[in-house]
Amino acid sequence: MTDALVEAMRENDTQTSQRALVSVAGLTKSFGRRGNEVHVLRDVDLEVADGELLVLLGPSGCGKTTLLRCLVGLERPNAGRIELGGACVVDAARGVFVQPNRRDVGMVFQNYALWPHMKVRKNVAYPLRSRGHTAALDDGRVEEVLDIVQCRHLADRYPPELSGGQQQRVSLARALAPRPALLLLDEPLSNLDALLRVELRAQLRLLHRELGFTAVHVTHDQEEAIALGTRVAVMNAGRVEQIGEPLDVYRAPASEYVADFLGARNRIELRAEASGAVLAGQPIAGLVRDGLRGSFAVRLRDEHLSVRPGTDDGSGAHADATTAWLRGGRVVELLPGVETSECVAEIGDLRLFARVSTGSADVRPGEAVDVGFTIGKARCYAKDDGRLVPGWADRRGRADLALGVPS
Repeated sequence: MTDALVEAMRENDTQTSQRALVSVAGLTKSFGRRGNEVHVLRDVDLEVADGELLVLLGPSGCGKTTLLRCLVGLERPNAGRIELGGACVVDAARGVFVQPNRRDVGMVFQNYALWPHMKVRKNVAYPLRSRGHTAALDDGRVEEVLDIVQCRHLADRYPPELSGGQQQRVSLARALAPRPALLLLDEPLSNLDALLRVELRAQLRLLHRELGFTAVHVTHDQEEAIALGTRVAVMNAGRVEQIGEPLDVYRAPASEYVADFLGARNRIELRAEASGAVLAGQPIAGLVRDGLRGSFAVRLRDEHLSVRPGTDDGSGAHADATTAWLRGGRVVELLPGVETSECVAEIGDLRLFARVSTGSADVRPGEAVDVGFTIGKARCYAKDDGRLVPGWADRRGRADLALGVPS
């Protein structure tokens, strides 16, 4: 993309981006008949600032795509209010519902949704024609956005003649063509192979940085969310569980649900009592801070666990300056990788997953092992409500302990 083209795009989109503020309040959506409803969105509050790329992250069925469809107008919510660019487009209490074609919104669908009987040029021109933007057509807007996504050479082809990556770029060009106040992206990279997904992810990030458009992007891929989002909202059962800057959410998940979804799949039970702490059924001294009482769950990612030859002397778990060790483990499986391998170990009924160097002589199926974790990387959650417990660990003698904040 030339500097002149980027500057022209910035100038053309200045007025639009100033209007591109999204405000969602009390949004509720259910499907089915009364008494047999499936609640998909539950009292969602959300704001998207001008120029922001907000990523909605969560598993299938959490409500992220339904929220997107409510923003564009493809679903009518049961309750709540939506403002786009300062104008109310949905107010269920007052019966306000602005149709999709009257909202200044562009959408990129997961399945591309290109007209197969139209050439690329006509596909991209379609939203301009349907909205009566004839001046933009005459001014070469179609060629402009095709240049942006590096697809101008494909203008005279039909969609079935394009690869998946090319079709997705054309779909993005079509959404950008009318300069919408808000761009919505519904898992646009999920149908692509791994290498192409990374390539288009980088291209999308570059376009956002250069053009400064406002967007809401839906995905279930945590790496994609962290790479693209200026903020990430993790959804759970129709609610926003946590929202914040991508690395903040990744490093300090506010709930056990978020920690599990973002890859901290190792779960070790911790009980803190006046007589001392018990970790995975093994007594351990000097791990938790004074005064901490109750039942908790410690969450860890695979890369934060270590494995060493077993040293079980019957004394239970122990902690040194930076690492807590559980004894009496056994390797049940080793899944080889190129540089690191996945080690599956069991300690009683507890199964843990650790990343170890491929070819490590100390880790073989059937071997007795100790499993340790970096205390500063562990996150602790209360068992009653699943919320993060900041400052759970004893800091004495340790330089790198988990305090529930980004590290």
